[in-house]
Amino acid sequence: MNGLLLNSKPLGEVYWFRLSGKVAVIGAGKIGEAIIKGLIAKGFRDLVATCRSERRRKQLSYLGIPIILNNREAVAKSNIIIISVKPHQVRGVLKEVRDLLNNKLLISVAASITTKFIEGLVRGVRVIRAMPNINALVGESITAISPGSTAKEEDVKLAMEIFGSIGECVVVEEELMDAITAYSGSGPAYVLAFLESLVYAGLRIGIPRDKALELAIRTLIGTSRLISETKVHPAQLRELVITPGGVTIEALYALERNGFKATIMDAVYEAYKRAKELSERLNK
Repeated sequence: MNGLLLNSKPLGEVYWFRLSGKVAVIGAGKIGEAIIKGLIAKGFRDLVATCRSERRRKQLSYLGIPIILNNREAVAKSNIIIISVKPHQVRGVLKEVRDLLNNKLLISVAASITTKFIEGLVRGVRVIRAMPNINALVGESITAISPGSTAKEEDVKLAMEIFGSIGECVVVEEELMDAITAYSGSGPAYVLAFLESLVYAGLRIGIPRDKALELAIRTLIGTSRLISETKVHPAQLRELVITPGGVTIEALYALERNGFKATIMDAVYEAYKRAKELSERLNK
């Protein structure tokens, strides 16, 4: 297949399929918590979640759903299972509950873990792999979704419904998932590094800290909206800011002289290589 988008939720469009059945979130860390909050905000409350400690259970009590420490109990009660644990924990969790997964939908948000690996470990389960990012905490994630070999079209719709509660979704071929992990999965860290640098630049030229942060945030938000709404290539929009012999061209010259674009490209490529390494190791 050609291109990234096989199916997607258009930006700004409500995409709901009347989610039904109990959903279990196994491993309610930050992403798991965000998914739960997103579903609750959309009016879905037939949820149960697990965590590893009593302290974390108390932290999550505000959600108003059952938070338990027993994975098997949560899986037994549910027909849609979201695995939201660290990649190296996936094998152990699946072995713990695999006898309870027959004919259920399992969605994994663990980086680098393939659908083939899960299907090989657990028979009779329908698998979907998803890669959201930390922007899920404010409902602005972009989540890539890849169906496994046994997943049905309706399973993909259900996954899009779930992840549509925390942002936008795209359906992609699984061979792209390691690249997407390095790109949009880790992407907020790159943007935050740039934002931090911009704030320091503001401090260097005398802008007060609070003003520097607010100006940087609004500039990033506004520019992102400009690109999203105009659909104009970033290079073309940039030309609107540049005047001959002006201020902006001096800054852009300094960025190019220091290899700004190449540095970003190298950083993402290094992250991609690491994602591939982890995938090869974790899926053995």
